[in-house]
Amino acid sequence: MSAPYFFFHPMLAADQAWSALRWQAAGAHPATVEALAGCFDEAGAAPLADRLPLVLAIDPAWLAQGEFIQKFAPNQAIFVLPPSVLEQPAALEQCALLRKRGVHLALHLDGSTGVRQVPLAAFDHLHIDAGHARRDLTPLDLIHAGDAGLRRIADRVTSHALFAWLAGKQFELSDGGFLGTPDPAHAVDPDTTRVKMLRLLSLVVQDADTREIEAVFREEPKLAYDLLRLVNSVAVGARTEISSFHQAIAMLGRRQLQRWLQLLIYANQYGHARHPNPLMQLAAARGRQMELICIESGLPRGQPDAGDAAFMTGIFSLLDVLLHLPMSEVLDALPLQDGIRAALENHGGFLGELLGALVAAERGEHDRAATVLARLGIAPGIHARAQTAALYWASRINLE
Repeated sequence: MSAPYFFFHPMLAADQAWSALRWQAAGAHPATVEALAGCFDEAGAAPLADRLPLVLAIDPAWLAQGEFIQKFAPNQAIFVLPPSVLEQPAALEQCALLRKRGVHLALHLDGSTGVRQVPLAAFDHLHIDAGHARRDLTPLDLIHAGDAGLRRIADRVTSHALFAWLAGKQFELSDGGFLGTPDPAHAVDPDTTRVKMLRLLSLVVQDADTREIEAVFREEPKLAYDLLRLVNSVAVGARTEISSFHQAIAMLGRRQLQRWLQLLIYANQYGHARHPNPLMQLAAARGRQMELICIESGLPRGQPDAGDAAFMTGIFSLLDVLLHLPMSEVLDALPLQDGIRAALENHGGFLGELLGALVAAERGEHDRAATVLARLGIAPGIHARAQTAALYWASRINLE
């Protein structure tokens, strides 16, 4: 049997900071322990799990085997068990032993099990579909969970409004699949800073003279300030502090400057300088993942600059969400290559199909994503390595 495709999805804390990753496989049946272990090793996912613990469903039978769970440091994973485990005394005993060793275990609640039925010696997390939580969890259930120290994880969060409700109920982790959709609460006209940002991106894409680029920064000093903060972030890996725009250009070079400007347009999209920016990180992860897939697979063939085009496609793929504009209007402001334009406009061409696979995966349409990836000739191992590297990179982007 061929290896399955695996997918990692950011999970958000109440302040929208990336705080964990949901780890799932394509297909109707749960992945085998061998496939999960192989993916973890082949993708080099340990450093990523050190930063963002992996939330994954496991079979109760794996508890007795021990080898798979022992692959992970205590804070690298949260193992989710089905409600049926409550009817298995031996499995619950194993859970209690693992909890004493610091392993994090969650019980999935599906409506047949009440919060008060959760054995506290065996579990420290609750895992629940967001819709079920909003419909069926009572205030007393939430109070009991809080008093008992049960941390709550919400899956299938389908809207910004549902996320806000979960955050208000002190859910520690929520699925971030809704991030690629516009937030009606922030549906405002594009501000002048972002219009200037599009102008600046247009100049950089055209490899304009540095003086023209600097002129835009003189008109909007906040852009220069945000760029310097972004360049000074840990994601750049600079050894010295950057104190001027001239120095930033010299240190980055035009190619890297273009990349950081592409990210900068997402900075502070909520108008709050210290607010976490998950949309920027999602755009960064899309761009980097597409770039790494193209570089490692050598696809599309005969295009030496495919990695750069892939990165730009992924980064720009959320501009319509950010600016609350149709993608066609956004593209009219940018002199992009035909291949990038087709990918963003209608998921046309290789880059468009690859972007479509990533978007489908973010929506939980894993089988559809796997079908497209296989048709494009992208092996599961290449896809897994690109995902983990891209998510690790994006998780380190921080404007604080």
